[in-house]
Amino acid sequence: MADQGLDHSVYVARPHRVRVIAIIATLALCVMTAIGWFLLPKEIRVLFTVSQLLTLLGVLALLVFGMMALASSYVRADPTGLRIRNGLRSYAVPWGRVHKIILRPGDPWAQLLMLPADGRPFEADFDAEKRQLMGIQAVDGRLATAAVNELRVRHRRFREAP
Repeated sequence: MADQGLDHSVYVARPHRVRVIAIIATLALCVMTAIGWFLLPKEIRVLFTVSQLLTLLGVLALLVFGMMALASSYVRADPTGLRIRNGLRSYAVPWGRVHKIILRPGDPWAQLLMLPADGRPFEADFDAEKRQLMGIQAVDGRLATAAVNELRVRHRRFREAP
């Protein structure tokens, strides 16, 4: 009964422009690779060994993997806290550890300032432990601002919930 009226839905913020750029760059890279391969004279293509071809495909796969890892970043908020994925790393941060969510002019993405795990207070924001929120990219403009504001609202709501 105590949490009646609380919104228990999950909110997820993802980088929109970075995802579009990653998809376009991946398609362009794959198409250019195929075109480049077929523009080579046949006499040159037959000189490539299987291991050399696999190496070239491996480099292409590594580039695509890197772009997709960056584009798969997100920030997920639910009643228990934040789940953050920055590329290949994931973090879970309970609302009790969240001090502030910021997106300053000139920042590439939002940041999460966290309270110390041992519960001791700190004097200023620069003492806080930080996590980058790469799922909220400043390049997304109003969407990024709206995402930060939504996380702030949820922080206030869930921090105060019994």
